[in-house]
Amino acid sequence: MASKDQKAHQKQLKDEYLRAQQAASASRMPLDAEQLQQLLEHVDAAVLAAGCDHGLRATEAWAHAHRIDVERLREGLEEYGGFCDCEVVMNVYVEDVFTARRQQAPGTRR
Repeated sequence: MASKDQKAHQKQLKDEYLRAQQAASASRMPLDAEQLQQLLEHVDAAVLAAGCDHGLRATEAWAHAHRIDVERLREGLEEYGGFCDCEVVMNVYVEDVFTARRQQAPGTRR
């Protein structure tokens, strides 16, 4: 059984790994948190108004209007499961992109 110090060290290593993993994913996103929130609001309104055509029409329109590199944005959104406008709304969350989170072990409670 691991000692208290070993467990603390393992937790520290896991936390460092998760922060590095989150930073690598966030670095693929060419937006800051405020821009991402604006994008999500725009795309949500567009999907509610016109539905999803299984493409990134609303996302790309927003990117062009804000002079954001569409290809980099697409890659960043795909990192979080945003492959079309409705998936951007359903799968991409500002806090997931910009906040490192510890994963909960199966069968445990927070």
